[in-house]
Amino acid sequence: MDRPMAADRRMSFNAAASTYQRGRPPYPAAVFDLLADRCGLRPGARVLDIGAGTGLATGPLLAAGAQVVAVEPGEQLAAILTATHACDRLEVTIADFETADLTGGFDLAVAATALHWLDPVTSTGKIGELVRPGGWLAAWWTEFGDTRRPTPFRDRLDDVYRDLLPAEPGYRDSRSHVLDTDRWRRQLTAGGRFGDVAVEVISWHQTLTAQSARDLWSTFPNIAELAPPAREQFLTRLASIIDELGGQVDDPRLTVLYTAARTTA
Repeated sequence: MDRPMAADRRMSFNAAASTYQRGRPPYPAAVFDLLADRCGLRPGARVLDIGAGTGLATGPLLAAGAQVVAVEPGEQLAAILTATHACDRLEVTIADFETADLTGGFDLAVAATALHWLDPVTSTGKIGELVRPGGWLAAWWTEFGDTRRPTPFRDRLDDVYRDLLPAEPGYRDSRSHVLDTDRWRRQLTAGGRFGDVAVEVISWHQTLTAQSARDLWSTFPNIAELAPPAREQFLTRLASIIDELGGQVDDPRLTVLYTAARTTA
């Protein structure tokens, strides 16, 4: 989802924070292994977690021993994050990142499924001011599907989308900003604060049941924005497909990770 919809959509997750916590899967361990190997994630590292949500990235960052400042504008999301991950190495700031009052000197800034919600003109500059020279920026997203790995579940789900969201492309024809590497390289290097951007694509799958699929799709803004009868029809048909396919399906996932070092100039 691109920036023009962000003003209305980026707070939509806060309105259904408990569903978001249930529905969204954890990020692959390979993400945090790479942050440790390349980006200085280690005990005592000072890490800025931008758009932390319920703490899907915050938890593994804390488990690695980092000191984490988590910035999250949604009060309900932040409440879950705090309740789930409270410790003396976590500081939670409830604010939009663009206006948050933060003290710099971070070793690493991360944005997990968050950077597309920020102002593309100003966000990289602010992150560059907050990360120390020689530190790192890591941004990643999970793409919920992989057009190179079509499945019977996705083919059948296309029928539901055609009926209830006919303006959206079919699964096999869909294109995501997550894989627009030119876009994100330009944004992350804008202003010269960060150097060359490395991109890793991690392939995995999520096992879905009827209920976990309902929870996950409920967090997608295009589904949440449907009129209540249409939304319930979508979710019921989604769950029925999984039931008819044996009660669970393996749905492909891609997690796309962008990393860049803070320049020393």
